[in-house]
Amino acid sequence: MKNAGAIISGYGLVTPLGQNADSTFDALMCARFITDHHRAAGGADRGVQMARAAGEEAIGRAGWNRDDRSEAGLIVATSKGTLESLITPHHEAIANSPFIAAGGWDRLGLGGPRLVFSAACASGLHALIRGALMIAAGEARRVLVVGYEASVHPLFVGSFNRLGIIAPAGEVCRPFDQTRSGFLVSEAAAAVCLQADGGGEIRLENFAMGGDATHLTGGDPHGCTLRRMLCGLIGETKLDLIHAHGTGTEFNDPVELAAIEAAAPRQSVRPAVYSHKGAIGHSLGAAGLIAVVINCMCHQRSVIPPNVQTLRPLETSAISINAAAIDRRIDRSLAMAAGFGGAMAAAVLWG
Repeated sequence: MKNAGAIISGYGLVTPLGQNADSTFDALMCARFITDHHRAAGGADRGVQMARAAGEEAIGRAGWNRDDRSEAGLIVATSKGTLESLITPHHEAIANSPFIAAGGWDRLGLGGPRLVFSAACASGLHALIRGALMIAAGEARRVLVVGYEASVHPLFVGSFNRLGIIAPAGEVCRPFDQTRSGFLVSEAAAAVCLQADGGGEIRLENFAMGGDATHLTGGDPHGCTLRRMLCGLIGETKLDLIHAHGTGTEFNDPVELAAIEAAAPRQSVRPAVYSHKGAIGHSLGAAGLIAVVINCMCHQRSVIPPNVQTLRPLETSAISINAAAIDRRIDRSLAMAAGFGGAMAAAVLWG
């Protein structure tokens, strides 16, 4: 969709590296990284607590007053919420649902339409796009989009390990590295305030979604759907930063990289490819929205954090993968995400 017409007026983050967006980004720039699966503090409602904190930060940055919030919509994205809510008795699961747990979201004062989005690891980006469509359709002039995940539990990590996509004990996540061996699971939350107009510096300029029905837990080895989606989205658009899904798994990375290479614009300065998963880990349903928030900060600070664990990058011809930070003005960036079941999405930011 061209000219999405939604302005990003605020954002927030809660990650293993920081309790807000600034502290997280500073840690990324200092090349900090997790060395094991990261579980957030708290109990069965910890996911909602993280999400609400990220939402409060985003609203604060956007400067939404009581009247602004009274008709603002809320879209919550997660692949499964807090995992304990799925393995507890029914009445407890209801109490820990995304909208009810720990008092729900009422204290944010959002009186507009509410949705929950679940599209595996593409949940956050799908929700962002739905928020932009909501604004374009006149359903709301402001929308808070929140993505969160709290899935670090022996049952879930063990299941992922059986699929062969978890980094072995003692290893870290190395996106697009020749020695990659899988990812680490982390719990995190991200939030973005979208609005129809105002003084926001960054605009959601363009976006696309795709569906690859090849396999329940594995994608097309040729990346045909991903390639077509990216080529149609990017076209001749000049890009400074491509924030890839970049899981650090044996299968995903070369397929994703080939699709990016095919779609990347040929320009004098190659777009830089970055994945935050080498530092923060894979936060599943929140990952795409985390990428959007990090991209916003790259735009505002004119810098791209280092691919901290990518020491021997896969060979590329149209893009660059850097282990060190890059000082560069970011006019346009792309964030992308993909998930089990073939859900995928990408969004172009301008500003």
